[in-house]
Amino acid sequence: MPTSVSFLSVACATLSLLVIFGVPVSLGIGVTRKHKGSGYAIMIGAFCYIVSAYVLEQILHGLVFTMFPNIRDNIPVFCLYGGLAAGLFEETGRLLGLRVLCKKDQSPAIGFAYGVGHGGIEAILLAGLTMLNNLIVMYAINSGNTDSLLTGLEGDQITMAQDQLAQLAAVPATQWLAAGFERLCAIGLHLALSMLIWMVVTRRLPAWGYPAAIGLHAVSNLPAMLYQAGVLSVWPTELATFVLVILIALLVRQLYRHAAPAHL
Repeated sequence: MPTSVSFLSVACATLSLLVIFGVPVSLGIGVTRKHKGSGYAIMIGAFCYIVSAYVLEQILHGLVFTMFPNIRDNIPVFCLYGGLAAGLFEETGRLLGLRVLCKKDQSPAIGFAYGVGHGGIEAILLAGLTMLNNLIVMYAINSGNTDSLLTGLEGDQITMAQDQLAQLAAVPATQWLAAGFERLCAIGLHLALSMLIWMVVTRRLPAWGYPAAIGLHAVSNLPAMLYQAGVLSVWPTELATFVLVILIALLVRQLYRHAAPAHL
């Protein structure tokens, strides 16, 4: 049974939690203050993410991993499948959502706000709630209230829970920090790809922008897929993702500057 979690681990987890919740909230407040209708675009972005990635994509994964249980052993196929599935579902959801939104308002703020909603809800669902729960457990451990975490458990359940608490306490501080950094990169990616699809929907770019977004999304997911396959460790994964997101954002910026009447 762990007696404490290091101060640095708690601090890094807290910082990541602030990033995960604070960045999308701050971006959302900023864009809604500047452009009427952005709040609705944020909600549509969140809704489309939940339906496309959190529901439909997971159904596909369930079918694929049931039919091909050894797919993870073939790293190239696993990475290709995972990246393309994420790209196809999320970019299709983004395309449909922005088509609805841009029927009434084709402002660039709508594309940006959609990205805030998409990236924000993903950050909260995939990392924010888990990080919040982990912080609650950390504070319980450090305050000596671990017995409250074991209430209602018996026999092997207690042993398993104690092992999980020990594993949590042993997680390096830098790994807690990586969670916030990873979500920051993901939000940046979703903002960039939302602007790319917005340019397609508003006819500032030809239709090839849609498959391009799928491809770029798949490429950006490659480090994460390699991490899941055990090829990369945490920080090489995050740094590789960061580089890819920066390159994608710069590409979208250049496309915007040449295709749109105003600078981004």
